[in-house]
Amino acid sequence: MHSRREILRLAAFAGGAIATPTIVRAQGSRTLVFSHHLTATHVAHLAAERIAALVDQRTGGALKLEIRPAGQLFNLRTAAEAIQLGTLDLCWTDLATLGNWRPEFGFIGLPFLFTGYDHVRAVLQGPVGEGLSADVRTALGVEVLALGGSGFRVFLAKMPIPNAAACAGIKLRIPEVPVWVAMARALGAVPTPIPGPEIYTALQTGVIDAIEVPPDSIVGRKLYEVAGHSSRTFHMFTEASIMANGAVIDSLGEAGAVLRAAAREVVHGWMWGENIREQSAAWATTAANTQAIEEPDRESFRAAVRPVIDDFVAANGEAGARYVGAVAALG
Repeated sequence: MHSRREILRLAAFAGGAIATPTIVRAQGSRTLVFSHHLTATHVAHLAAERIAALVDQRTGGALKLEIRPAGQLFNLRTAAEAIQLGTLDLCWTDLATLGNWRPEFGFIGLPFLFTGYDHVRAVLQGPVGEGLSADVRTALGVEVLALGGSGFRVFLAKMPIPNAAACAGIKLRIPEVPVWVAMARALGAVPTPIPGPEIYTALQTGVIDAIEVPPDSIVGRKLYEVAGHSSRTFHMFTEASIMANGAVIDSLGEAGAVLRAAAREVVHGWMWGENIREQSAAWATTAANTQAIEEPDRESFRAAVRPVIDDFVAANGEAGARYVGAVAALG
């Protein structure tokens, strides 16, 4: 019997491919499965489609990507685990999620770590990012194809959240990531991990009281329909990166170099600017459909979560201090 992954590969192979002139030539074709938890309208999915098209073109059909969005195969955490195990080829994930296995990588999700998009770009697309990618490969066998950004996070809730004190006792949906859990507890909230596709119903039925996500996640799932208050806290930044099983990428030979180049070209180029525009527009839509607080008391949030950074550095020793210090030096 074939495993689910083998069936996906065989089905993709059976579909065939039309060869085109390209920089890489090979007989036959190979299909990699690219799973992610985001909607098919999300900029990350559109970026994945662009990468797939470039790879198909530049390898003359020798390498194809089969994209499976919206958590069809894995959620954020299980996809990150699957690429380590080799049961998945590629996914959108982030360093904070890798913190489940190597806590020092969770630094990227620390609250109020970044000052703006330019700061994020200087970290992810410069020498710090290159060093991080090498560390991830060494520690987990995961190939970072391109470090990218999503957005600064905001609150959407069933009640106003003008300051940190308003978070006390609320059931706050957070990703299953250690630094997010620590942040929720520092605010006095009850951390409640809920998979992305279940957020709408969880808000609607009262399983959770609030979420904190980038604005495009609110708009993409129309979450403002079931929660009428928003707060533009910008308390954390969500990094979104394409990662893969390292052994799989190594096995591709020249096609692997094509895949790496295409991922960086799209994520560092087209997606970067498109994402910033989409996040701005999504906040405007969120604000128009909720009772929005444009300028919450960010200092109250900053003071409440400051121990999260201190505890992270203390728990992760030299590595934690080095990563946090490298980010601060570029701010």
